[in-house]
Amino acid sequence: MRDIITHHYFDIDAETVYTVCAEHIPDMTKIIQNISLKIHNETIQPAP
Repeated sequence: MRDIITHHYFDIDAETVYTVCAEHIPDMTKIIQNISLKIHNETIQPAP
């Protein structure tokens, strides 16, 4: 999708972009928060 947004602007389907944002970003946010928490915890308590 990045290629289409970057190089083929007029081929963008606004409904598809909205769907991706509405359905995938919340899941990605949870995953990124979990990764961030794991990194933070490993920084505080290094693995043995």
